[in-house]
Amino acid sequence: MEQMQQQSLFDPRNGRHKKNDWVSSVDGARKVAYRAGTQKALLLQAFKDAYPADLTDEEAAVNAGVSLTSEYSKRCGELRQDEVIAVVWIDQDTPVTRLGVSGVQRIVSIYIPEES
Repeated sequence: MEQMQQQSLFDPRNGRHKKNDWVSSVDGARKVAYRAGTQKALLLQAFKDAYPADLTDEEAAVNAGVSLTSEYSKRCGELRQDEVIAVVWIDQDTPVTRLGVSGVQRIVSIYIPEES
């Protein structure tokens, strides 16, 4: 039987724990980095699949099958930092938003296609 490997955008990004954290916290942050990478890969694929349409972080999480109780919005923030998705703007000071399931306005982002 062929073994499937789960896609991950593993990212040992600084900031997952404090510099003077307990060993257990550092270990936990290291373990979360792998799960976070998998979530980032799933979220990025949701934005790619939706392109040229845009999504809120919440919509991307739902489309990707990522739990809304996870830190999906942080992972989407990292994708924006990595410049693979970007906020959609109405004008220089106003981002496009849509209502989320909780009744709160959510910022909308779009996939940035790779240059060929």
